[in-house]
Amino acid sequence: METLKEPARTIPVARNTGVVVVGGGPAGLAAAIASARTGARTTLIERFGFLGGTATAGLMANLNGFRNQVEPDSTQTVRGIAEEIVLEVKKLGGTGKSPYEQKEYPGEPGKMSYSYAVDTEILKHVCLKICLDAGLDIMLHTFFCVPIMEGSRVTGVIVENKSGRSALLAKTVVDASGDGDVAARAGVPFWSTMEKGEPRLGNSLMYKVRLGKGRPQKLFVPDFGSNIVVWGPFGEPIDATDADLLSRAEIDTRMKVLEHFSKLKSEHPEFADAELAETPAMLGIRQTRFIEGEYKITGDDAIEGRRFEDSVAMSSCPIISYFGYRRYLAHEGYDIPYRCLVPQKAENLLVAGRCISSDQQAYESHRAMLPMMAVGQAAGAAAALCALNGVSPRNLDVKSLKQALAGQNAVLGLGAHPIA
Repeated sequence: METLKEPARTIPVARNTGVVVVGGGPAGLAAAIASARTGARTTLIERFGFLGGTATAGLMANLNGFRNQVEPDSTQTVRGIAEEIVLEVKKLGGTGKSPYEQKEYPGEPGKMSYSYAVDTEILKHVCLKICLDAGLDIMLHTFFCVPIMEGSRVTGVIVENKSGRSALLAKTVVDASGDGDVAARAGVPFWSTMEKGEPRLGNSLMYKVRLGKGRPQKLFVPDFGSNIVVWGPFGEPIDATDADLLSRAEIDTRMKVLEHFSKLKSEHPEFADAELAETPAMLGIRQTRFIEGEYKITGDDAIEGRRFEDSVAMSSCPIISYFGYRRYLAHEGYDIPYRCLVPQKAENLLVAGRCISSDQQAYESHRAMLPMMAVGQAAGAAAALCALNGVSPRNLDVKSLKQALAGQNAVLGLGAHPIA
C-alpha cells in the first residue's frame, strides 16, 4: 500500500473532563447518563445529529430483553436507565405492538414485557432529554479518531468535527463505539468470528412503510398504527471494520430496498397502497470485534445461568442463531460480570455494548439492546467512580460499583452476593 507521512501539528484541547463516552447508541447513552448521575463531569460524543444508534439511526424499532421471552419469566432482568427510557417513550405515546410472542405485563416499573416496539422519533427526543437532564456535555456530528496514550494509559481521545481536529482529555474513557474502535486502537487484543470462520450474524437494512387502507395481519414487524418498520434486505456477514467492505455492503443493501418492497407488496395484497416512507441512516451491523477482557463470558455461562460475584448486569434473552434455532434460556437469566467490561493491556478504559468480552453464543443473547443498556449503565457508573477516586477500572472496588448501580435501580444479577 502506498503511504505518505502526515506532518505533525498542534491541536487544541477542547475538553478536560472526568469521563468521555465514545458513541451515543443504546450502551453509550446509558453509560453517559449513569456516569453523570454518579457525579462525574461527562462528555458524550456521537457521529450522528441525534442519539440512539441502532435503535434510531438503524430504525431497529424494537427494544428487546427486559425478561425471558418464555417461561420462566417472572424476573425482570433489566431495569434502571433502560426501563426509564422505555417508560418515558410509552408516556409520550411512542410504544407500539412488538412482533415477538411474549407474555404481556402491565408496562410499569418492575413489570415490563420482554420487548416493546418504539417510535424512533419519540425515542430520539427521550434519549436527548434524559441526557440533558443529567447534565451531560454532548458533542454531536463528532467522530472518534484515536485514543491519547501515555504508555498503556488512555488519557483521552482525539476527535474530528466541523471545528477540525481536537483533543478531549479524560480520567476515564468508555468505548461504546460498537466496534471496539477505541480499545483496538489502544492496543487491546480482540477477536472476530471472521478470523475464526465461526458462525456469525448477518447485517440488515430496516425501512419504514406508510400504510394505506390495508393492514398486514401476519407480517413480523413492529407496529405503530399507520407507520410500520420492515426487516429489509439482509446482507452477508462482513468485516464492517473495513471501510471499503462496509461501503459496499451499504450500497448493495440500499440498492435492494425497492425490489424488496415491491416483492412485499406482491406477496401481501394488504400492502397494495402502502408507500415507502424512510430508509435508515445506516446499515444495521450486528457484530465486528470482541475485545479480550479480564473475563470472557461463554455460551455455557449463558445456558447454565451462571452467577458471578462481580455481576453488574444480566441477560435473559435467547441465543438467536448459533445452534440453528432460537434457543431460549431455561432459567431466569445469567449474570454479566464486571470483568467483561475491563479490557486487557489498557488502563483507564472500559468497554460497553456488543463488543464486550464474550464468545459467540453468549453474545447472541446479551446483544439485545436492553441488556446492552444495562451493561452501558454499569460501565458508565464504573467510569465515574474511577474518575472521582483516581483509580483504574481494573482496580475498582466492585462493591462500590454495585452500591452505585443499586442506587440507580439497576438489576445486578441473581447471585447471592451482598453489596453492603
